[in-house]
Amino acid sequence: MEKLSRQETVIRITLLGVVIGLLIIILFYWLIFSVSGENFSFAYIGGLHTRFPGIYLVDLLPLFLGTVSGLLAHRRSGIFEKLREQVRDITVKKERIKQFTNDLIAGNLQYQIRFTDEDKDLSDTLMNLQSNLAAHREAEKRIRLEENQRNYVSEGLAEFGDILRNHASNPETLASTLISRLVRYLDVNQGGFFLVDQEKGRKVIRMTACYAYDRKKFPDKTIEWGDGLIGAVAFEKKSYYTDKIPDGYLTITSGLGKANPGFLLIAPLVFRDEVCGIIELASFHPIESFKIQFIEKIAENTATTISTMRSVLRTEELLKETREQARQLSLQEEQVRQNLEILKKTRDEAARQAEQFISFTNTVNHTLIRAEYNMDGILLYANTRFLKKLGYSGNKEVEGQHISMFINDKDMDWFNSIWMELSKGGKHFEGYMKHITKQGQDVWTMATYTCIRKDDGTAEKVLFLAIDTTEQKKQSLEYEGEIGAINRLIPKAEFRPDGAFIRCNELFEKSMKYTQRELSQLSVFDFTGTSEQEQFNDIWEKVIRGDAYQGQIRMRTKYEETVWLRATFTSIDNMYGDIEKVIFMANDITREKELEINYKRHHEDLIKNEEELKLTALDLQRKLDELNARRKEDKMGFEQEIKHYRSILEGLPLPVLIINSPGFLMFRNSAAEKLFGLRKKECTGKRISECFPGEGHSEAFESFILPDREKKTGLHRNQVILTPGGEKIKADLVILKAELRDEIHFTMVLRT
Repeated sequence: MEKLSRQETVIRITLLGVVIGLLIIILFYWLIFSVSGENFSFAYIGGLHTRFPGIYLVDLLPLFLGTVSGLLAHRRSGIFEKLREQVRDITVKKERIKQFTNDLIAGNLQYQIRFTDEDKDLSDTLMNLQSNLAAHREAEKRIRLEENQRNYVSEGLAEFGDILRNHASNPETLASTLISRLVRYLDVNQGGFFLVDQEKGRKVIRMTACYAYDRKKFPDKTIEWGDGLIGAVAFEKKSYYTDKIPDGYLTITSGLGKANPGFLLIAPLVFRDEVCGIIELASFHPIESFKIQFIEKIAENTATTISTMRSVLRTEELLKETREQARQLSLQEEQVRQNLEILKKTRDEAARQAEQFISFTNTVNHTLIRAEYNMDGILLYANTRFLKKLGYSGNKEVEGQHISMFINDKDMDWFNSIWMELSKGGKHFEGYMKHITKQGQDVWTMATYTCIRKDDGTAEKVLFLAIDTTEQKKQSLEYEGEIGAINRLIPKAEFRPDGAFIRCNELFEKSMKYTQRELSQLSVFDFTGTSEQEQFNDIWEKVIRGDAYQGQIRMRTKYEETVWLRATFTSIDNMYGDIEKVIFMANDITREKELEINYKRHHEDLIKNEEELKLTALDLQRKLDELNARRKEDKMGFEQEIKHYRSILEGLPLPVLIINSPGFLMFRNSAAEKLFGLRKKECTGKRISECFPGEGHSEAFESFILPDREKKTGLHRNQVILTPGGEKIKADLVILKAELRDEIHFTMVLRT
């Protein structure tokens, strides 16, 4: 439709030239008849042609003006086409930047973008943004992992602390409950609990309980002190962890058969440098280091409980013996005194642990946001970091307030469901949570809400711990949105180093017109034609050697349709530095490529026409030389015609200005004089740049009034012009160039 419009414009301008030529002929003959006083007759006109053969050239004037007008119009269309090409190039660059940003938002941090040297700073800035985003993501994963491990240990210590308290009176029940729960909590395959006993004056290690594959195993094992791995651990009083288990040492049995475990952990139960038991755990999978530390802490607490339990049991036995054997009262009192000393030391140990807990609480207050609520949601306590982050000056402002005071109204429905679960003593909450400050600002935190329980297991209050992640959360939300947008705009596919297809997005399927199932049977080489195969093989070889490729390639769709793409191939390495896959991303430039091919074809035609025009010009030059002799005779007639044309332009309602190539004002009509205030005596014959201010104009008008600037011919819309009186106006401009025999004239017509 655009091409047809340009053709219509050329035709119309050509016809306008022909019409003007006809008007000139009519005017010419009218002047002849007016001067000669003859009546109009074709016989007289024929006689004039016989006497003056040069009049035939006047008859050819419509053809000449039509040809010149058509060539000028065609040249003007070519200039507009070049401008459109430049606009398309700028648009493509903007789209690439937009697509890169959207790819980052979608989570694709492997996309590479490159521009020309003049845009290197922009390219480096985008790549730095990508690197910072990747580093932030890795740091966030590491923090989340460490937080999960701390929560895992804290919850485990609390849970096993309850077990030790609830079963402190029965060693067998304690051993069975502890080892069964420990196997399930650590997700290992088998566990054994051993206690150190005295038998005939010697120490032995007796299995008290064991557990495997969710079934309770009845203990049937006694080990001499110092024998085997368990005896060695008891002797050395240090934990032992290995993945080299002797054959036949331990077998895990299930309904599917028997197998040797791959990993073994043996932890001693040491209290006051005395071993009172052993915990043995076997697993098919490695046991992480933080779990090993957790087990050692459980072993330490268990040893304390068992030692206390034995002291209490021993005290009870002594009391029974006191009642039965009055004769040995003094001896038993001494034994009781010793037992009381042990109890005192136990209380001292408990006090020490309480001091450690207070120290731990102070550490938490210095590093984490912390608050406590009762089961109705009323705030009981808030530390300094809580007050500072939420914008409060002291506890008086928040104590006794409901928790809804710190939650945005928009999030209340979601938060109420979480609090209902917590208020019933349910499972703790862990994750991102948004709070609102006193000033109404949002604060994002990585938060934990955990129930603090009494000895009977009922929930007493809710503990809130958090880390401020506001800035990270805002950046994360922004990046995720931008990356998602990029992935929705760029066709993308992944291939193995041998070219086999791995996966692609919907835009790639749509461009190539294959289904996902059909693509899984293809390779990257199936999308190129036979003629481009050798060139593409060279490109692919460079890519799998680690060199990124960016450029134009031609590919074929499922229906053998040609698709031109501005493509990028980038290799991705695995952890060993070998190329794992190749990422393909592209922009469809089929339309632009077709326009380029058509432009080359038209350019060749123009060169051919130019040769023909040169021959025509030589012929015209010869004829013009013949007419030069008669130029002086015709000069008076042409001057009369020019006066006539100027009178026509003078009567136009649109402002018209005519200047020569040095920039002198040759003509201005009444509309221009009225619009700009250009008086004839003051401006005619002067440079037009002296009649208008030098600044404040749009580019096209400024090129017209400045003699050293190239005049921008053609139509220019919405141009700003500063009149000599200082008033700014907006108008559409048409600037025309007329090459006369002696000089060049430029004509400007305005439409306000």
